Amino acid sequence: MNIKIDQNIELKAISLDHANEIYNLVEENRAHLKLWLPFVENVHSVQFIENYIRGSIQRNLDGVEHAFTIFDRKKCVGRIGIYRIDRANKIGEFGYWLSKDHQGKGIITKSCQALIQLAFSSLDLNRIELKCATNNQKSNQIAVKLNFTMEAILRDAEYLHEKFIDLNLYSLLKKEYISPNI
Repeated sequence: MNIKIDQNIELKAISLDHANEIYNLVEENRAHLKLWLPFVENVHSVQFIENYIRGSIQRNLDGVEHAFTIFDRKKCVGRIGIYRIDRANKIGEFGYWLSKDHQGKGIITKSCQALIQLAFSSLDLNRIELKCATNNQKSNQIAVKLNFTMEAILRDAEYLHEKFIDLNLYSLLKKEYISPNI
């Protein structure tokens, strides 16, 4: 499944065809991405990305994940998805990252809006969660912009750079969501 966001931005279902582009993007943005993303330290080869993609494709088939690669003008610029889908409780968790030079253009906000619509309509979820480091201002701003509610601070919830960090837990409920025109 692919999702056209606007004339330039498209979310493409993750594919092994994206492995080289994702690897190169991580390499080019390593210093930027490792500030907030623990997985970056483990990315040392295209094969690592290929293995991750194989697992992601299987989780997509199992219905517990919907993962996408973000393209801007046909160039890979990041990743986004609905992860850890709990069908019994109708909950999913958003995750995303974007290359440094594509930030500040509304790409993640627009992409999240499309995934919110997917989550609440096609996937019939009732709750979406978004977790981000308490001092990751950009991710916190996205959650607020998308009308997520800040519920809690999860203490020592992620291990990053040899220490535990706190995460803000945001949520959006289906009954609170007002569909924008995107």
